[in-house]
Order: sequence, then structure tokens, then C-alpha cells
Amino acid sequence: MDASDVRLSEHSEAYRFVLVTAGANLLDWATLDALYEAGCGDATIGHNTVEFARSAATRDEALCSAMRDVESVPGVSVLRIEFDDGVAGRT
Repeated sequence: MDASDVRLSEHSEAYRFVLVTAGANLLDWATLDALYEAGCGDATIGHNTVEFARSAATRDEALCSAMRDVESVPGVSVLRIEFDDGVAGRT
């Protein structure tokens, strides 16, 4: 661990949100493995949802990195983002 790791961890926070997906069956073993390999080890996977508690410096960074990770899996696309206080649609 170097100084940049310490600096990031001091200013990061866990952001909770759910990505609702379309496409591939997320509960298929190959898809589950691909999601984990893509960086979604901090998520709980459902039939068409990926629930995150993602640590990042900002909410936008957490959302962007989670969407990038999920959509890097072939056949999976994000339909919308859900928060405890409502839904943010993707345009």
C-alpha cells in the first residue's frame, strides 16, 4: 500500500444502489463468473439486478465504475439505476 491508496481510502465512502439489467441471465454460472472477474465482487447478484455497496470518492465515480464493470460482460446492459430514495433512469 502506498500513500495514494491511503489518501483514497480516507476520502472514499460506500455508495449503495441497484443496477437493473437486461440481456443475459445473471444467475447463469458463466455470467456470474464474468461479473466477478469484471470487478463486481462487491455486489449481490439477482435475476436481473446487481446490488452494489461500492466504495469511491464520489457517488458518480461509484456509479460509473459499477456500470462499466457490469456492461463489460457480454450480453448484459443496464436499464436503470435504483436508489433507496428513488430511481434514476438511464438515457
